Amino acid sequence: MIRRFTYPERVVHWVVGLSFLFLLLTGLAFSHPRLYWLTTVVGGGPIARILHPWVGVLFALSFVAMFLLWVRDMRVDAQDRAWLRAIRHYAVHDKANVPPAGKYNAGQKMFFWTMTALGVVYVATGIPMWFPAGVFGLGPFYGEIVNVSRMLHYLATVGGGLFLIVHVYLGTVAYPGTIGAMLHGSVTPAWAKHHHPRWHEEQSGPS
Repeated sequence: MIRRFTYPERVVHWVVGLSFLFLLLTGLAFSHPRLYWLTTVVGGGPIARILHPWVGVLFALSFVAMFLLWVRDMRVDAQDRAWLRAIRHYAVHDKANVPPAGKYNAGQKMFFWTMTALGVVYVATGIPMWFPAGVFGLGPFYGEIVNVSRMLHYLATVGGGLFLIVHVYLGTVAYPGTIGAMLHGSVTPAWAKHHHPRWHEEQSGPS
């Protein structure tokens, strides 16, 4: 077995993922009356409204930790750009026409940077919504700031939710064995060689 993720990396990943899922469900519940039934998962609307911003704090702190853990590995290089140009082949599992990936392929790196940008939007727009009566001494313009924040917050939530669905699909159905790395921390040499040949070579030496 080849070690892919450390224990702290796995813990941080799951804290980010589960807190985001909670925020996604409760946020959708607040967005439309027909979705309000989702709050029953956490004990009802009042409890959900209390927990939502505090779980948001947990999400923000754990996301910062994840960013610091992985930012060095997420730099996009020339080989990543070549991988992106061949993404249509990756989508249909035409491995022969896809440049060999390192520890993370360019798609995973794009997901990381997209979710980072959305994470900034969540925090920046969530704070005014948490204190709708006014804060920071912004006076009469604060109501407009809250309204714009609410719209951007919901749009980012929809985008993040769609990315989460794709992320889970790729890690489970599309590429079996991938989720095991985040559960147990290790992958088989065969999995590493098939999905991340450059990284496999770095770990095991040329075959």
